[in-house]
Amino acid sequence: MQDRILGGAAAAAMAVDWDRLTGLVDDALTKQRTKLGKINIIVAGRTGVGKSTLVNAVFGADFARTAMGRPVTRHAVWYERDNHPLRILDTKGLETAAYEETWAALKTEVENGRSDPNPTKHIHIGWVCVQEPALRFEEAEQRLVELLKSAGIPVIVVLTKHGMFPEFKEELARLAPMADGVIPVRALPMPGLDGTAGLDELVLATTRLLPEATRGAFIAAQRIDLKLKSTDARKIVWSSAGLAATAAAVPLPFSDAVAIVPIQIGMITGISLRFGIEGTSDRLVPLASSVIGCIATTAAGRIIAGQLLKLVPGGSVVTGGVAAALTTGLGEAYIAF
Repeated sequence: MQDRILGGAAAAAMAVDWDRLTGLVDDALTKQRTKLGKINIIVAGRTGVGKSTLVNAVFGADFARTAMGRPVTRHAVWYERDNHPLRILDTKGLETAAYEETWAALKTEVENGRSDPNPTKHIHIGWVCVQEPALRFEEAEQRLVELLKSAGIPVIVVLTKHGMFPEFKEELARLAPMADGVIPVRALPMPGLDGTAGLDELVLATTRLLPEATRGAFIAAQRIDLKLKSTDARKIVWSSAGLAATAAAVPLPFSDAVAIVPIQIGMITGISLRFGIEGTSDRLVPLASSVIGCIATTAAGRIIAGQLLKLVPGGSVVTGGVAAALTTGLGEAYIAF
């Protein structure tokens, strides 16, 4: 049986209609990126506080390296990348010399985002960074927390370079009562302090504070918590299984079960985006083909369908339950992979 199925899979792979498959993947990418949306984060703090190090640790060095900057002023820049769910508004410091200019730029961006009817343009959360060894929380940081909270934006005070003065967290919580949390992090090892710390807590706290509509984009962008990615990806699997069951509500001949293939391609594409697998259809087409295995865009797909029949109770048709089970199994296998 295994040899027959593998032989059928090889024949199907040779006969796939790549143009049609590319079209299906392109369509799925467009839909899944729209569903995923954008997450917009303000990352603010004084020069040397470790903002870039924090961004690299949470979202990957490749984002910081390849993101394009769109200056708002000399001291505030939006960073984003094509087909990536993350946008970061980075301040170039909250020092006295440039503070008023930076403040004015941030205030304008907050107000513009708040008034924009498109939720992908809103600022969704702020990370106000304060370095623990400095043992200071000054007016510049306090005003920024108040600005964001007055606009209804959740704020986390991120206590960077954590480990030398852990007791400062309690003092900072007292100094910044409007903040939604104070989270100490260490994005890189420090002398006498091995490893990182607090990044998982920051990711979880951010996820909880975000509006439901933007959580998926943040979960997809972050690189810290794979369990979060798996949990979010399973929502796509369950939704896709429901769509597949609906598509086969009237039992389909197994040879016509290609009707559920676009649903499965959408599922694979959505899961890929949640796990940070980016790219165009050129990259995802081979992936979708290899994962689904029976991309039945031609008659060759029926080779595998015929073999699968022997593994599925019910004979020669795909019912809603079978379609849902096959789609769920495919999605779970891809997540595990």
